[in-house]
This record gives sequence, C-alpha cells and structure tokens, in this order.
Amino acid sequence: MAPLSALHAHTPGLTVVEPRGLPVRAVSFHRRQIDEPLSERIDRSVYDGAGRRTAVWDPRLWAANAPPNVARVFSLSGQTLLNDSVDAGWTVQLLGENGLARCRWDANGHSQRVDHDELSRPVAVFESDGTYEMCVERMTYAGPEAHPANQAGRLIRHDDPAGTLLNATFDLRGNLTRQMRRFVSGEDPPDWPEPPEARDLFIEPGDGAQTAWRFAPTGEVIEQFDAVGNRRLSRQTVAGLLKQSSVQLPGKPSLTLVSDIRYDAHSRVVSEAAGNGVVSWALYAEDDGRLLQLKASRPHGERLQDLQYGYDPVGNVVSVEDASVAVTHFINRRIEPISTFTYDTLYRLMDATGYELAAINRGPDLAGFQCPVDSSRLTDYRQTFEYDAGGNLLKLSHVGTQNHSQRLMAAKCSNRCLTLLNDVPPTEAVIAEAFDACGNMLQLAPGQKLEWDVRHQLRKVTPVARESEQDDSEIYVYDSGGQRVRKLRTTQARSLQHKEEARYLPGLEIRTNTARDEELHVMTIPTARNEVRILHWQRGKPDVVENDQVRLHLTNHLGSATLELDGQGQLISQETYYPFGGTSWWAGRSQIETHYRTVRYSGKERDATGLYYYGMRYYAPWLMRWLNPDPAGWIDGPNHYRFVRNNPLTFKDPSGASPTHASSNAETAAVAVYDQMFTGWIWKGLQLPGEGGLDTIRRLSERNIRSMQSELDSEREKIVAARIANLSPETVWITHFSNKDFTTAQGVDILSLQGVQRLSTGGELKNSALDVDRFGTTDFAFFSLEAGGSGPRKPTSRFGDYRYHAAMASLGNKHEFSHVQMQDLFELKERQISKERAQKLSWLANEVDTDQKFEDFWSRDGLAPNEEVDLLYLGNDMLKGIGLRTALDLRGMSDRTRTAVVEWSAGDRSAENLSEVVNALYRPQVLVPGGLVLGAGKFGLKKGRFELKTLSRT
Repeated sequence: MAPLSALHAHTPGLTVVEPRGLPVRAVSFHRRQIDEPLSERIDRSVYDGAGRRTAVWDPRLWAANAPPNVARVFSLSGQTLLNDSVDAGWTVQLLGENGLARCRWDANGHSQRVDHDELSRPVAVFESDGTYEMCVERMTYAGPEAHPANQAGRLIRHDDPAGTLLNATFDLRGNLTRQMRRFVSGEDPPDWPEPPEARDLFIEPGDGAQTAWRFAPTGEVIEQFDAVGNRRLSRQTVAGLLKQSSVQLPGKPSLTLVSDIRYDAHSRVVSEAAGNGVVSWALYAEDDGRLLQLKASRPHGERLQDLQYGYDPVGNVVSVEDASVAVTHFINRRIEPISTFTYDTLYRLMDATGYELAAINRGPDLAGFQCPVDSSRLTDYRQTFEYDAGGNLLKLSHVGTQNHSQRLMAAKCSNRCLTLLNDVPPTEAVIAEAFDACGNMLQLAPGQKLEWDVRHQLRKVTPVARESEQDDSEIYVYDSGGQRVRKLRTTQARSLQHKEEARYLPGLEIRTNTARDEELHVMTIPTARNEVRILHWQRGKPDVVENDQVRLHLTNHLGSATLELDGQGQLISQETYYPFGGTSWWAGRSQIETHYRTVRYSGKERDATGLYYYGMRYYAPWLMRWLNPDPAGWIDGPNHYRFVRNNPLTFKDPSGASPTHASSNAETAAVAVYDQMFTGWIWKGLQLPGEGGLDTIRRLSERNIRSMQSELDSEREKIVAARIANLSPETVWITHFSNKDFTTAQGVDILSLQGVQRLSTGGELKNSALDVDRFGTTDFAFFSLEAGGSGPRKPTSRFGDYRYHAAMASLGNKHEFSHVQMQDLFELKERQISKERAQKLSWLANEVDTDQKFEDFWSRDGLAPNEEVDLLYLGNDMLKGIGLRTALDLRGMSDRTRTAVVEWSAGDRSAENLSEVVNALYRPQVLVPGGLVLGAGKFGLKKGRFELKTLSRT
C-alpha cells in the first residue's frame, strides 16, 4: 500500500441520522502519521420538531463542555430569529409579514431597522451604535411617469454611506445603461435627511463620476465608457462568452488587449492571446476536469509560465511545478522549481515545501524586493502546520535559510485566537479584550487599533498611534452592498501630513497621492483567464514608467498574480507565495515601477497594512486566518475564522464568504451559467443588489427548504419526506435522451445548448428559444430523474431514442452546483400523468374516482400555489426538496390516497416505489451547469431495447 493511501486507510466519513433522516453526528477520523492511532472527531447537531438545525458543536467545544458553536431560534414561519455564535456573538432579527428584514440587533449593542413603502420596497435604513441612531441609506424610486429613460418603478437614487448613486437610464430589458456616483465630501458617513436637496449638501460638488454601458440583445455588456471617458469594447461568442476585449483612451487609437479566446464545450478557457503577443493555454484532465497545466509564452515560443499540477485521488493539490524556471543551486543544495503539499486525514495542509528568497519574511511586511531578478539566490524551505480539533491553525514551523515559528492560542469556548508574544500564551481575559462582542478583532498588532462599523465592516486601521502628533491611519468606505468604494490613507512625515486616496468605480480606479502630487487612473480589464491593467497618469508620472502603460497579470490556479508583463511582453515583476498567501519571492526590473502593483495573492488587492481585501472581509496572511467571523454564518462550518478549510492550495475564496475548489472548473463555470439564468425575465426581481446568480439560487433553495420544513405537520408527511430525502445518489438515476450516439472511446460529453453551439457541431437543441428570454437556461444540460432498479424505466423520449443514464453520484463535483426543478416550468400547473395511467397505480387509482376533476389537482384545498421559483432546489437540497414538496402536496389528495402513499413508500419498500410516486405527480429535472462529462463505464446507453454501452457498477 502506498504511503498516501496508508495514511488514509480506515478513515471513512460516517454520518449518524435520527429517525427523521436528519444527520445528528458527523464522524471523521484524524491522524498525521501512518503509525499514529486514529482519533475520532465528532460534529454534533440538534434539531427542533420541524427538522430545523438549532445547535452545532464541533469536537473541541463539545469536549470542553462549552456552549454550541452556533445556536438558532426560529419563528413559526421558519425564519431565523436568533443566531447565537461563540465566534460572532448573537444577532436577533425581525422580519415583516412578507419576509423582508425589518429590525436587527447584535451583541455589540448595535441595531438596524429598515423602512418600506406601500409596495414593500426599502426606502430608508437606520443604524445605531447604541447611543445615537442615524439614517445611513435612503432610496428613491421613479414613478410611472418616468418612461423616456425606462425608469418607471426602478431605484433611481440611492444615498448610502459612500455618497449618492444615481441610476439615470435603463434599456428595454431593464439593464442599467447610465449611472453616476457622487462621493460624500468628508470621510464619515452622513446622517441622510429626507429632502433630496438637503442630502445634496453632504455631497462633493460637481456631476460626479459617470459610467455608461451598452448591452447586446442577449444581455452581455458590449461597450462601456468609464468615468474619465475610456471606452471598452467586448466581443462575445455565440454562447455569450468573452471572445475579444479592446480599449480606447480619449484621443488615442483603439488597443486590443486580448483576442482569440477559445473555450471547450464546458465553458473552460483553453487559450487566449494577449495584445502584447503572449499566448496562454490551459490543459484539463479528460476524466475529472481538473486543471493539469497552465502555460504562457511569447510569440516566438519563449516560455514565461509552465505550471504543472498534481493531485491526490480526492482532488487535493499535491504538487505544483513551474517548468519554465531553471533548476539552480544554493549553498550546495539543488533548488528545483517545485512545491509539494501533504495533508492529514481531514484534508488540512500539514506540510509544504517550496522555494524562497534567502531572507526572512515574517509578519505583515512585504518580502524584500529583488532587483535585478536573480533566481540563483533562491533556496528551499519547508513549512509544517498544526491544528486543534476545531480547525484553528495554532502553529507554523518554517525551516529555511532562517528558521522561525509562529504559535497562536485559541480561546477555551470560541475560535478567537491571538499569537503568543515572546512565547507567552495570552490569558482568556486577554483574548476576550482583543475582540468585540461580535468577534471583530480590535488590534492588528500591539498598538495597531482596528475600528469596525455597525455592519461589521472594517472602518479604520491605525498602524502608528502618536501622542502629540497625528496618527497614521487607513480609512475604508463602503457602498450599500458592502463593497469598498474608497480608501483614504494618512501618514505623518516630519511636519507634513501626506494623504493617499483610491476611489473604486466600475472598471476604473482613481488614485491620488499628495506627497508626489500624483493622480493615477487605473483601468481594470479582466480577461477570461488573466487580468489587464492600464496605468494613465494625469500628473506626477515617475520618469521610469511610460504613460498609458499596459500591464498583463498572468495568474496561477488560485488567481494569484505570478507574472506581470508590459505591453511588449517584457517582465515587469514576478512573485511566488507561501501556501497561506505570504510572499516568498518578489523580484522585478524596477522597484519604482513595481510599486504600482496592488493586486497579488488570490487576485486580491493588498493594502499598505498587509491585509488582503476580499470583498466581504479582510485576510491577514501572516496570521493565516480572517480578521472577523464569516458574514455568511455557518455555511462553511462552525469555525468562522478558518481560512479556506485550512487547504489553501485546493480551495480559494472569491469574496471572503465561502471557499470554492480552485483547480476544478465546476464552480467557475456554474457562476457564469447561473448569472445568465437570472437574466431570464421569469426570475426578475429575485436577485439582491450585488448578488451573483449562484448565490441567488443557493439562497432561494435554502429559503424553499426552510419554508417547506416549517409546513410539515403530520407524521405521514415526515415519513414520505425523509424517505425520499435519504435516497442514496448511487440508487438515483439521471437520464438524458438524444437523437444520436455521440460517445467516444473515453466516454461521453452531454452538452448544453450553448455547449453544442460552442462546438458548432449542429447537434440537437433541447431548449426552445423561449428559454433564453424567459428562463435563461440554455447553458444547462437537462436530465430526467428516477430511482431504484437496475436502471431507469423510461425507454424513449420526444427528444430521441438514445437513452444515456448514470447514477446521480456521477455528478461528482458538479453535484453541489446542479439543481432540480420539480416541474417542466413551461407547464407549471399541468398534471404529469393521464387518468388511464393513474388508474393502473394501486396507490393513486382511488384519486381518479373522486368527485373533483383529476386534472384540478393543483388547485385543491390545502395546496399552496407554487411559482417557478418555489420549485428550485440546489445541490444537497435536491432530493430533500423533492421529498418535502411531494409530502406537502399529498394534502391535495384524499385521506385514503395519502395513507396508501405512506404504505407504498415505507422503509421496507423499494426505491422504485418512491420514484413511481414522484414521477406520477411531477416531472423532476436535474439541470447541470455547462453539461456533464461521463467517463467510459460510468454511464449506460440504450436505443430502445438494445443496450449499446454498459454501466459498470464497480
């Protein structure tokens, strides 16, 4: 047995369920070395009578007899009233009768309330720090008379903590086409008065920063004018993916930044050509879709990047080699450009090797800059990491040219941690004083104060505090959606005070610096794979940098900027990183030139404080954890400070709220597909401001599950719901019908409509044209769903005679991003079974003979009217949602029928019985974003009665 598999031998993940099918124990087994005995790690959950999880303990807090990591109290309607976290403190919220947030209080003594108009639209947000309440937001909506700009009924003015946002015009599809941002004249958020003219007094003079967009008929942005008049043009493929991007600065000719972007059938970027001639490629594994290689080269073939990735069987990154970097020698040691990673049985990083500049790099300061670039000075290092049972990273040991270590201490009853100073552990009292009641860290380091606003957003950092002079500080300002739109830095130099400011606008950053009398405009243009930035100085340009400089950032699988190239493809700077984001090597051709690089690890901006801004919160790479608790709650487990599950090579976190697989393209593709889905007009009004499509369906699915769970009120309903929810994905079939055999020796690619278009094969089109405008589902592959038996029963379909089928478990890493829709949404109110067929089903035959028309099932007493959005269940909610919906809709049937269904679906009956019930009442479909790849032996193929491909069950 190989050492890797030997370490993980006999370490299964076990789930213990209670009679309702709810998981009450999650058991895992931990060890770091093969010869270590296994230790149990048990996460415990408690549920209320409605099946809602009310408390969670991780192994560490349970062993300490501490309060639960998270406890919740629900209203009768299933909404969360109280959320009490040992990390984030308690929060109480009250919702209105329509489910909209009304009031919120937290452990800091802060409160928030929202006023709504008669149409239930928010019109004002008030916040209090416990001493004074102020209006921090006001919303103004257009009346019915505002038709020329398509504003009728839309939000046209939003006064928020950053200033005023004016939405001036919309197109016929509701896309915003012109917007103005006006900033407040001071640094602090104003107390907005009600009269608009009074609000204008708080705003800087002038018209503000205007941005304009033009959209294609299918919803993609094809042209943008930013706030200083730069024009950006985009071309898309027939599937709506970016094909080419160019810019035109005022008075300058158009400049192509990226072109000839190519995709495979699953929307993954295969190659792209930058305007400087550099071409990037990506290679993916055929069987599981994992990223195998990232390459980039100049026009004549000179390699710039050649990252090659290795994985363990479950997808953890175990090696990254840059074949473009030469092997060197340092102090009689061979230094190879390869990093390796090993994991414990909980898949937490425990050992890493790599290469670094031969100088110590600790704390928030950036590593020493090397100029000129000299890879012969690199040396190897090894880092080891140790964790407690709650997932807190408590010790880093670094062995290299200069050895060092770092230790942290966790509070006894929470995951709040502090570093040891001079090897002295902090006391419980010291840890308690270092955080506020909501878990926000109050000091970045001794003497470096952190201040937070009512929304738990970092408001101010004081790196240097002085008694008799002005402090050095960095202040952050956010918009209504919590995104940073302004950064102000003040430093003291002798008798002068210097100020730096960055303003973040759509596609543009405006940066000023009084010390250099500088104004810099930075255009930000994301490509399909990398990022381009254009630097234009209005004044204060340094001599060593040309104006309108184009900078191409080549990235790794995490999105970290590793190489920075100029408009001719020449190297400006390069950087490598330690596993948790610290810089291990930073080099370039000019320190002045590289000073203007702000985006680094994970594609995020690094502030002067050393913190990385992720959008929802800040990350401290030297602490290897977040500064404050996860704003998304327990979506990523009970430890709210843990960074990407302590597996920073395999996972990344796009926003600071939830980690995603870095090397798997499943989520990246899903984000784009769900963004497109929610352009469908049937979903209009469902997205929250700044919310992506994937986040929207995740939120809606959770809402649907909570709502249905709160409605269950009989044991019969609970039995049916639990029986369906607990079906094994190995015994549930997903089936796709086609009019042709398109298998290969490697397997089969089941494509979406857009996938077919991307290949231009002229294959069959499963989605009608209405899908584009109404549902936006043209980039999903559709599968019907059955359960039990040796395969699905349905032999043919109107889509064709070729039946492809596989176990639901074959969705693999696409499972969590796929969703079920219970019905054909085009026929939402239609019964899915004929009277003749119903009369042949023993449990349903009685229903056909009742007085009420059989076709009127959906309008029967006791059934709530379902809209399209009510029938969507994502990822792990798919089977749970089907079970709950089925159980609740049985209320529309006679008592005799309900009893028959319970008996028919009892625990000793086959899964085929459950499938019969579900498919008699509905037509559940599984929608897989971007399509699905099934390897040989992982699917079966039949044409009528003839079996063409056999599914292997081993």
